[in-house]
Amino acid sequence: MHRRHFLAGLGLAAVGSALGLYAIQPRRTILSFAAADNDTRPLTPSTPKKVVVIGGGLAGMAASYELLKRGFAVTLVERASNLGGRLTGWDVDVNGETMATEHGFHGFFNQYYNLHGLLDELGVRGNFKPVKDYPILFKDKPTESFTNTTTIFPFNLLAVINQSKSVSILDFNDPSSKVYELMRYNPKETFARFDDLDFKSFCRTVNQPMVDTIIEPFAHTSFNQFHQYSTAEGIKFFHFFFLGNPNGMGYDQTIDDAMTSLVTPLTQRLIALGGKVMTGVEVQRIIENEGKIIQVVLKRPGEAQMQEHRVPAADVGMNWTPFWGSSKTDLYYVKRNEQGEFQAVSGRCTHMGCPVGLDATTGGFACPCHGAKYDAQGVPTTGPTKMPLNPMTTAVHGTELTLTAAVNTTELDADYVVMACDVPGIKAIVAQSALSQPNFVASVEQLGVADPYIVWRMWLDRAIQPLDVPFYTTSGYQFTDSIAIYSQLQPQFVDWAQRHQGAVIELHAYAVEPENVLPEAEIKRIMREELDLLIPELKGAAIVYDIYTMQQNFPRWAPGDHANRPGVKTPIPNLFLAGDFLRLDIPANLMEAATMTGRMAANEVLVAEQLQENPIPAVSLVGPLVIG
Repeated sequence: MHRRHFLAGLGLAAVGSALGLYAIQPRRTILSFAAADNDTRPLTPSTPKKVVVIGGGLAGMAASYELLKRGFAVTLVERASNLGGRLTGWDVDVNGETMATEHGFHGFFNQYYNLHGLLDELGVRGNFKPVKDYPILFKDKPTESFTNTTTIFPFNLLAVINQSKSVSILDFNDPSSKVYELMRYNPKETFARFDDLDFKSFCRTVNQPMVDTIIEPFAHTSFNQFHQYSTAEGIKFFHFFFLGNPNGMGYDQTIDDAMTSLVTPLTQRLIALGGKVMTGVEVQRIIENEGKIIQVVLKRPGEAQMQEHRVPAADVGMNWTPFWGSSKTDLYYVKRNEQGEFQAVSGRCTHMGCPVGLDATTGGFACPCHGAKYDAQGVPTTGPTKMPLNPMTTAVHGTELTLTAAVNTTELDADYVVMACDVPGIKAIVAQSALSQPNFVASVEQLGVADPYIVWRMWLDRAIQPLDVPFYTTSGYQFTDSIAIYSQLQPQFVDWAQRHQGAVIELHAYAVEPENVLPEAEIKRIMREELDLLIPELKGAAIVYDIYTMQQNFPRWAPGDHANRPGVKTPIPNLFLAGDFLRLDIPANLMEAATMTGRMAANEVLVAEQLQENPIPAVSLVGPLVIG
């Protein structure tokens, strides 16, 4: 009886009918082309056109790749030392051994169609291997495992319920429950009804075991807090990852680090296609003339935006002293040397522009975002950057010390511009640019980032027994939202663990509430206690090396944001955007959203030149219970 009620609730009056089941199945689809005659349009422009792509993450690399294949002259500008964005990596010295590291573990889900298509074209699918299980480790109840048993709706739901120790089919029989809304994703209606509602409030209308076991653990991977997360975005998230795709919950992992497996081969392909890749260069602003962007202005990463600052000379001693500019965006450090002369440097990291802090152990500087460290003169010693902190000139005028940032800029001419940077990046560029479209400027200004996230990788002096899978989502812990066993993931760490009888573990905290942004030592203490609960074998093991980073660059998906969020097209006809933060009614999230919007931005350039668009695949555009 309960099963009959469940199927009736799903609207499957004829569940036994193969035709009925076929009609409601999620399917891979192809987005519509802008022009009906797309297939007959030329592939390449008659005259070469210059495209500047700003941002070297997946979105920027995907846009550059598609345009280079079509004969455009593409310059890709990235402020970090390497391309890759959140996939980038760098080498670290682990007690005398050089090892590759990265921003954290990434799962390449089966429904990442655009990203997998890119991997196929690069010929690097052999650099990945499948992970067929998605377990969740709960603090207060048994582990749940969501294996890839079937992709046929609604039997995929029934399989989850059958596997689950905490969810029953009875949880779907509450007529007042809103759980079926997760199966009714429809861009227009879902956002009209639910974008103003936070996901935590929505989940109060869903059976609690369903929320605790399935919805909340998966929703945390959006990097947004439940009470600050749009319900419409949450519904789209579940549609994309489970209910609207025909590929289930399976995903791939990189065999080696992401740089080796993906970023470096793609960078090499971009260069081989004739692309100009500029790393270690930051975009200061874009220049508009007669309604179009004509130039992109570049500067060195980490340079102060405001050229002149003044501080009381008496406030400067023999140690580095931090000062903030009047706009609160520029940070700089000043000190006197032994001869009494003033020295000053920009306090912005030359990797991604994060504000650096003082490192008490070295007398230099440390970046909390990506682990870069500098010596007392601002020269990098550890981490992803290769460039020293930018110096500033000093001059004394009476009782005041004037600091001048020597901003060195260059300009790139452009026929088209694709801005594919993260939220902090696009906001900074637009704020420094004099653009003629106030509504567009306002839409960028209102973009936000989610709460900070933490990645902590540890090399430990104790081996552990192999676990069932190398990656686990967790639930119920103060900080730890997932754990990656790198000594089971990648050969270099497997080798290190075998030679040293140790283990390499990475813990992630996806969205750290403001009240939990504690001193690093305290967060580490708590996360280490959580690790001991998750893997008791490691209790008492010593950390022989670690990398701890706290970053804040994932997009915010707050209630009410959707209506004014910018999309791929902008009111400026030759300026397009790409990135996982954009307004995107098409179901896609995380790395797939970045790759898809990069390809969509490239298509907009192709449309503007009356060229043939590339087909862009997607999961089902609406949920399985949407009729008509």
